[in-house]
Amino acid sequence: MNLKHISKIEDLNRIAVAPYNFVELPAKVVEAEQPLPSGNRYHPHEKVELPRHTGRIECTLTTKSKLYTRCGWSPEDFAKYGDTSFKDLPDELQQKRANFFINPATQQPIIPGSSIRGMLRTLVEIVSFSKIERVSDNQRLFFRAVTSNPKKESWGEEYKQYVSPKKVEAGYLKKDNQGWYIQPAKIIEKATFAWVRQADISLPGFINFDDDGYEPQYINVSYQNVAVDQTDRAKRLFAHNVELPDTHLKKGVFVTSGNMKQKEDDNSLRCNHCIVFPENEEVDPLPIDNIAIEHYRNALTDFQKKLPFDKDWGVLEKGRPVFYYHDGKSETVGFFGQSPNFRIPYSPEGNGHATTVADFIPPNLKKIVLIDLADAIFGWVKQDSENEKLPKDKKQRSGRVFITDAILEKSQIEKVKQSQQRQAQEILLSSPKLTTFQHYLVQPDADKSNLKHYASKPPTETEAGETVIRGHKLYWHKPCKIEVPKNSDTQTSLIKPIDSELQFTFDIYFENLSKVELGTFLWVLSLSSEKSQTLGTCKSDEKYCFSLGMGKPLGMGAVKIDYNLHLSKRNERYSRLFNDAQWKTGEEDQSQTAKEEEESVKTFEEYVLDRICCQDYPINKSREQLQHLKELPRIEMLLAMLQCNKIPDVDKTRYMRIEPKPSEYAERRVLPTPLDIRGIPDNRRFPDINH
Repeated sequence: MNLKHISKIEDLNRIAVAPYNFVELPAKVVEAEQPLPSGNRYHPHEKVELPRHTGRIECTLTTKSKLYTRCGWSPEDFAKYGDTSFKDLPDELQQKRANFFINPATQQPIIPGSSIRGMLRTLVEIVSFSKIERVSDNQRLFFRAVTSNPKKESWGEEYKQYVSPKKVEAGYLKKDNQGWYIQPAKIIEKATFAWVRQADISLPGFINFDDDGYEPQYINVSYQNVAVDQTDRAKRLFAHNVELPDTHLKKGVFVTSGNMKQKEDDNSLRCNHCIVFPENEEVDPLPIDNIAIEHYRNALTDFQKKLPFDKDWGVLEKGRPVFYYHDGKSETVGFFGQSPNFRIPYSPEGNGHATTVADFIPPNLKKIVLIDLADAIFGWVKQDSENEKLPKDKKQRSGRVFITDAILEKSQIEKVKQSQQRQAQEILLSSPKLTTFQHYLVQPDADKSNLKHYASKPPTETEAGETVIRGHKLYWHKPCKIEVPKNSDTQTSLIKPIDSELQFTFDIYFENLSKVELGTFLWVLSLSSEKSQTLGTCKSDEKYCFSLGMGKPLGMGAVKIDYNLHLSKRNERYSRLFNDAQWKTGEEDQSQTAKEEEESVKTFEEYVLDRICCQDYPINKSREQLQHLKELPRIEMLLAMLQCNKIPDVDKTRYMRIEPKPSEYAERRVLPTPLDIRGIPDNRRFPDINH
């Protein structure tokens, strides 16, 4: 069974707030009906064991808050500026890109079908208990805390061996056909490098930390002596009388690093540099772990890609000084960087192999060989994993739903002009901060000293591990408020959103869907429509909206979808070309549509309820007592996030503040579940409950 997030955080001082939350992971994947239909013909919907439906769903999308999808590139602009960040675009192009996405032929706003498809697929994955596979495993996770106090930081006892500055050593990089090595530096006064105070430096050409155009430097120098500074809190070794190489006999390489703030005071920069002692040729070089190098390169920051570093290799250059940690036992070095305060990877095995978010997905929820309902409906393209070689027919398959662009209704054209004629608004759109592990990972306990993190043991095929990801990330609905904090110019953008209560129409065409598959789609679509009560997919006193487009953390992107189902009888469709003066569609007789709709939704719910793990049932009900998906705790979490007629207090759905000091992030408060925030009874079954 997967680990569960704490049900209620009793200590108010340990409660985090955020504009997002999560629908937790399922205990197991519900697989699709087999066999899937061939794609070379229409399959009948009558008198067969597994009837299939073909037709379309006519949809009307209504914006319930401001909505924004960015204007597309012209081919010429994309060729010239496609890799340029928004803030670096010419002013004219910034204004052009701020527009809402439009149809070039009509100059009217449209919502791309791909955006709607992505939104609906996410919801289908949740309600159908499908795999969690669309999570990137490219971003390796590092914690920059080599000098942190482990008693105050919540990233665990595992890293105590790395966080002491006394355990960081220095050496020089070497390379041959076998890979990279570190030649340790000579040991002087029990250390391989010494610190130097910036105030004591007067080298020609030296650039101070706080000078314009500062960049890290490597300078050959000499020094007169080194001594432990007893007034220094860490009792570190400091070098004195640093001069150019021909001044003193003792020689080394003077190394500077990033000028990151050292204290909360804005005027306080780092004040120390280092001297790496000469190579110790009497000891063998230490090989660097190849996988650790791969992960280091994968996670290079913008700073590590700039001169004097290499954009692809960072600090890795033959002959260059490097700082590292080695336990004296391992055959290779896994932890290294350009300064003594180098970034440490989250490495559960302690070998420098950095984890990714995908490592914390339980293996049974990401098996690529499993075909779930989302795969069956939307299609797939799968890559072979290391241990799973897929047969040819399992590697890819086209989907059986096709979603058109949403076109602005003609009656809305004049109304939308008001949005288009406004000045572009400045907006702050930052990327997710995955290192906020207290939000993104399951926390069984809210106490800071017990938090799980990316160096905790991830789940395996045989063990539950210490934590898993929280699940599907969704955003709360709330009043739209676009504000830009001070000093955030590097992350701001310009937008021209359209107003609420604008209507768009689009169609969803589908082919050869079974009752279960059609019911999956209709269950999702019904949530925000008037049919939710008829079909019993949600509670009678609640209304729901979906989230689409950009700016969701700020309350943008709320939409509702009303729909009408049209089933097509394929024999009638091809029996003749015209029906009176219209094309013959096979949709003319809709007398059985409502009944098919209800039956499909019911069949879908029964299919899922019969196949989910009992650990996803509420604690007070057995399968025989369950009638609807909305009774399941996971689906209650989804509905809590989608509800738009009663929203949580705005102070519970804002971003935490960095200013004024101390930052609200500093204490690593834990994000409650949607049920806890809504005050809904939590009826989940926890690992210690076996019934």
